[in-house]
Amino acid sequence: MSLPYILTKEEKRPAEDRLRELVRGDRALIVPELHDCMSAKAAEMNGFEVIMVSSGDLACAVTGIPDLQLLSIDDFVRVTEQITRMTPMPLIIDADDGFGLGRALNTQYGCMRIVQAGAAGVLVTDTSELARKGQLSIPDACLRFQAARAGLDANGRHGFLIARCDSDLVGEFDETVERCAAYIDAGADMLCILWMHKIPDRNLKLEMCRKLRDALNAKGGKYKDFPMWYPDLCGKAHDPEEVSMKDLNELGVYKLVGIHFSAHAAMLAMLDVGRHVMMEQTNDYVDYHFDETGYKTFTTMSMFGLTDGSWVEAENAFVREAQDSVAQRNADYFVRKDDVHDPDRK
Repeated sequence: MSLPYILTKEEKRPAEDRLRELVRGDRALIVPELHDCMSAKAAEMNGFEVIMVSSGDLACAVTGIPDLQLLSIDDFVRVTEQITRMTPMPLIIDADDGFGLGRALNTQYGCMRIVQAGAAGVLVTDTSELARKGQLSIPDACLRFQAARAGLDANGRHGFLIARCDSDLVGEFDETVERCAAYIDAGADMLCILWMHKIPDRNLKLEMCRKLRDALNAKGGKYKDFPMWYPDLCGKAHDPEEVSMKDLNELGVYKLVGIHFSAHAAMLAMLDVGRHVMMEQTNDYVDYHFDETGYKTFTTMSMFGLTDGSWVEAENAFVREAQDSVAQRNADYFVRKDDVHDPDRK
């Protein structure tokens, strides 16, 4: 018998090593951008393999205000520790300008703490200091990425660094290529061209993706087939101008694709259910409305190791009577025979 949170031999490998192995694969992976343990658990149950904490969603969740870059390194460390303790999925942290003020030492120190807390790596931007509009100069941006690299490599670790470039790929192509090459030299493991998904025409998007890939490939060596992150793939079903996962896989270099949906979906569901609770003055709506999705549960608690008995087994090993186990009593009350946590399982 092992506790639910005890990692397997494979999962004990450093998270950054497992992430690099996934990135070396032959397909792009969707990365849910989320904010807490509950959203991480949902991602795990859905079968995703890599997750990211969105700084914007985290800010809304813990401060109740928009992302105005007020989160501290302690906020990021806390959520990193919480999530990495409950799931083996490699976790990436969106660190924006390097955990505040855009100061390189903040970036180095923050990245060191994030990896020590269990994260596989971070995404750091080349945006100007103090949240000013625009980008750092290439030399100053490289100093920030070098500081991130130093923090990620501290204490024998080798955290994964995604360097975000906020250039206009269409209007500033040559400079974007120069920045990308410089960021690779500064220690990046992956590049993210932020505004690529905002290019309005699908064919132009794909042309620019290919053009950037080919420009880096022409440099040879470590620049060839350098892995890329594609931001916020969305709207394909309703917008023929959006690229697809098939498109990205055919390009070959796009390995991770970030998508924000967790906090958005949670807020919409809470608003919808809360509206009906107020109108009907009962909790009946949540008991039947989601049946059409295929999921069925009396409470979210059953999804966290009660239905499969993992926490029940863990606690029952250390009590004389089963009903002295909190996990057992919770399972007896919250778990129902008609619960469905995986509608796709036949």
